[in-house]
Amino acid sequence: MTINQRKDGGITVLELQGRLDSFSSHDTDRQVTKLIDDGVLKIVLDLSGLEYVSSAGLRVVLSAAKRIRQAQGKMVLACPAPQVKKVLDVAGFSTILPIFATMDEAVKDCRIAAVAHTEHVKAANFKLTAAEEIYLLALDESRGVVRTLPDFTLDYALASALLMELELFDRIDTDLTTLKVTSAVPTGEPLLDETLLELQRKTDPQPTSFWLELLTARKGHIEGQVLAQLIRKGILKQENRRILWVFETHRYPLMDDREVKEVRARLRELILSDDIPDPRDVVLISLGKACRLLDALFTQEENERVRPRISSLARLDLIGDELANSISELERKVAIASMPHSM
Repeated sequence: MTINQRKDGGITVLELQGRLDSFSSHDTDRQVTKLIDDGVLKIVLDLSGLEYVSSAGLRVVLSAAKRIRQAQGKMVLACPAPQVKKVLDVAGFSTILPIFATMDEAVKDCRIAAVAHTEHVKAANFKLTAAEEIYLLALDESRGVVRTLPDFTLDYALASALLMELELFDRIDTDLTTLKVTSAVPTGEPLLDETLLELQRKTDPQPTSFWLELLTARKGHIEGQVLAQLIRKGILKQENRRILWVFETHRYPLMDDREVKEVRARLRELILSDDIPDPRDVVLISLGKACRLLDALFTQEENERVRPRISSLARLDLIGDELANSISELERKVAIASMPHSM
């Protein structure tokens, strides 16, 4: 992957050539970040020479767009090849970044001064994993139980959260067809490392849907481990109750509600604004939408207003998109199985 830089008036044009994936994303991110830090605040990404982009590459573009927005600058995309345009369309990038078919259009648009605005950038505490934050979103803290969901939904969401977290750790990469391991170095998070080892059992790349099905084969396995981690971290505590002297249920009241309030407040503020999301928040919005957990963050009137915004943000991660497809397919199968059969 090479990046050629040139000036067009006051606009910096970055010509990306080759493949933007897990192998080239770090260097690309470093170069673009340095430009923004040096005060280059009007950038056109010329994608005409880009042959391939994966989820790691999409995160680079998303992070750069967020940085330049925070610096009150502007970035637009230009001339994507058909195969790259398809990925951008599937991920819904046109909802957060202008994409132009010609360089002239892109440069002209970028010359228009970005609307000045002040963002209160918060230093989010990412002490918890994505799977743990999703579990807390699913928790009805007043009763200490998980909200009523279709019985496969939480399993799939937590499995997707593990894959998305491994993406953020640069251990895996995905495109529209396959998921592959790019680094076998442990993350230090036991459940993530267990998942990383599982992904290495297949030498040939498999689609994300394959791994979601495999990781959820043991019902409740991931949920139990996520819950145990939250208890070890002091976020939840466990109370045992016996029913009819036989069955045992578990209630998990919050020991320290700062964590759940932080993630809910963070997502609510982002969704109600027009800010560009952090890649990690894209993960949580994708999962929250698929599990129908975001409605509780808003009033009924707000829900009607933010639904298009949630849909566009949720598409920005390819694994989140696959999760939504998988849950829709499972719901379809359940509906068919429950239909009465004619004799």
